[in-house]
Amino acid sequence: MRLFFALLIAALPHASNITKLDHALSSTKDLDAHFVQTRHSPLLDGEDKSNGTLLIQKPGHARLEYSAPSPLQVWKRGDSTWVYTPALSQVIVSPNGASGVPVGWVLGASLDDIKKDAEVREAGKSVEIRPRASAGLPWSVVRVSFGKDGFPNRYEFTESSGENVVIELTSVRRNRGIPASKFRPSFPAGTHVVDAGP
Repeated sequence: MRLFFALLIAALPHASNITKLDHALSSTKDLDAHFVQTRHSPLLDGEDKSNGTLLIQKPGHARLEYSAPSPLQVWKRGDSTWVYTPALSQVIVSPNGASGVPVGWVLGASLDDIKKDAEVREAGKSVEIRPRASAGLPWSVVRVSFGKDGFPNRYEFTESSGENVVIELTSVRRNRGIPASKFRPSFPAGTHVVDAGP
């Protein structure tokens, strides 16, 4: 399937980046990858870098597992997010699922779904996504860039506060049938659960 997709993109040299994104989203049922996340904030000197693994399964499931600089697990299921911090033996449950795993908002949807909440346009070698205020998302703009195979591999999220997060994917594997159990929040008995809902 990946080879077919790469050949399809290669056969369409004038395909727009929006078309590439549409093909990537429509042909991906699940995905696992390594990621490097780089965060810049007006409140920090320098950058904050972390890495780990990402899993996505349509519709609406995602899991981020940070391995460095310190372990952290994030699950997104529908409109809820669980953030587990082993060092604190604590889980925070939030109804704001989209911001919990930002890449999941893009890769876990279809282009039509994204267009319901955002304006999508070409921006040089990238696709620029500008969420509408009514979507209630924390980002003012999302820029998606592509690897040589035409699959999105770099996501830049910018908030109105000036905070900027870049997530780069490597070792991407798609449509391998990830077990549903990987997306069920799981943490040790005795973990303190904090409900951050309204």
